[in-house]
Amino acid sequence: MESRKLSSLVSPETLKWKVLIVGRPGSGKSTWLSGVPDVGIAACETGHGSGLLSAAHTANATADMAEPKTFTDFRSICLNNFAAWQTKKAIGLDSLSAMTKGFIKDHVLSTFPSRNQKEAMRRQAGVMTGFDYGDVADVTRTLLQQLLGQDRHIIVTCLEKTEKDDNGVVTAVGPDLPGQLSLGAPALFDSVLYLKARKVLRDPRDAKSAYFERYFITGSDGVHVAKDRNSANGRSFLAQEEVFNLETGAGTFSALFAKILAGHANASKAPATTAAS
Repeated sequence: MESRKLSSLVSPETLKWKVLIVGRPGSGKSTWLSGVPDVGIAACETGHGSGLLSAAHTANATADMAEPKTFTDFRSICLNNFAAWQTKKAIGLDSLSAMTKGFIKDHVLSTFPSRNQKEAMRRQAGVMTGFDYGDVADVTRTLLQQLLGQDRHIIVTCLEKTEKDDNGVVTAVGPDLPGQLSLGAPALFDSVLYLKARKVLRDPRDAKSAYFERYFITGSDGVHVAKDRNSANGRSFLAQEEVFNLETGAGTFSALFAKILAGHANASKAPATTAAS
């Protein structure tokens, strides 16, 4: 253990971004992830390429990918024991929702004992019961902590889950994860960004000029569980909404991280303020 200055955390040479990207299927999470420089992507969705087919022709289509099939495969990535990626500058998981419902769930059902015969029958069919949700959450949390402890950029994607009150009004939108992990996971990351899409008009007078614009929500709006620790005096260096556009380069990993680095640099140059005596 060593003592060091807080200022060392935000130098361009040492700052690593640990970010959770949340969004609906098709919102562009995999496409955004594929644009991270020198990234290795652990792909766990279904379909050809385990969900990365849509990213095959993006600007950074040379990004490396692997398809972990077992809990042991996934654990090797989290512990930096996957030899092919040990020198990568960034690691991406796509998506954590699929991993918890796949081999992490299978690991818990096959390793943790059943509590009664009825539960055993359901678990043999691959159905989680009772404490299984908490066990999956605990196992996943442990692996995430190990992954986030690596000295490189860590990007994790996740599907969203909507909570509604008794009247059907949406009260919260969070990551689709088991048990209390839906609330616990955001606390592990420096940034939680929501990737969404909306219809906008290029010409306000022409309805035919409508197109879908992708954008990130970077901070809490009272519904989305979003945050960003890259801030000064309580204000994030990212705008509350950041447009993501591959054609212009806006909102890509490189663009957002450059904005974060610039924010830290400017904050470091600003004169210190003290409370009036």
